[in-house]
Amino acid sequence: MKKLALIASAAILAAAAPALADDWDFMLTNATGKAIAKIEVAPAGSGSWVDNKVDAELNKDGKVKVGGKTTIHFDKAASACKFDLRGTFDDKTTAVWPNINLCDNSYVTLAFTGDKPTFKAN
Repeated sequence: MKKLALIASAAILAAAAPALADDWDFMLTNATGKAIAKIEVAPAGSGSWVDNKVDAELNKDGKVKVGGKTTIHFDKAASACKFDLRGTFDDKTTAVWPNINLCDNSYVTLAFTGDKPTFKAN
């Protein structure tokens, strides 16, 4: 009987625990003028970079050519909405686009204004 009560208690606690992360995605357009070899996502200001979960059927090598589009898949913490994106280009240089609200925007275009990373989100 005690074993049954323990199992029931564990089940109730597990059901009451908040979700740690949700699968999330958005459409990225590359307007940087350079092919992007890798995209990483992190909660804004955290520096905890996580690779895009590349959909192998849609994008076999994970690269986003100039003018190209791809879907970015990542795990979104339940309480986070603003994220930083880091792109690594074919020439091994990197750029960071900070504070993009991915809760309210499903489409993000990465670009540069001069040497400064800029983005449009909608």
